[in-house]
Amino acid sequence: MFEDPKFWLTVSFILFVILMIKPFKSMMIGGLDQKIEEIKSNINSSLQSFSEAEIKLKEAEKQTEDLDNKIQELLNSAKSQAESVYKNIIDKTSQTISSKEKNSLERIKQIEISAIQSIKNQASLELNNMITSYLSNLSDEDRTKVLNKSVSDFKELN
Repeated sequence: MFEDPKFWLTVSFILFVILMIKPFKSMMIGGLDQKIEEIKSNINSSLQSFSEAEIKLKEAEKQTEDLDNKIQELLNSAKSQAESVYKNIIDKTSQTISSKEKNSLERIKQIEISAIQSIKNQASLELNNMITSYLSNLSDEDRTKVLNKSVSDFKELN
């Protein structure tokens, strides 16, 4: 058996395997430990990046909320200013209309007065013409009576 090459081949193979197991095992375990540490490092890095992303998301949401509030404030301010401008325009328009209406009424009154005066003047002229025509058709004696009667009636009025 000790002389059989198969025996020695088997013994040397077993010795080789036994001797190689320990370095191979440490190499395998060391490589696995290194891989485990690398994976842990990647996981920790990912968690840190995730935390940073959550913080940035919260900051972005807060900024969005702040912008929404500012937009709402601007809209409310613009609405308030538009209402104010609208009221001012309505007030000024009402004042302008009122002023023009007053001016128009005064102008109409002036035109009425002018028309009445014109009618009075024309009526007076026509009456004078009619009296002159009437008196010219009367005799001197009748004319004197009518004029005396008119003067006495006039004196009674005053």
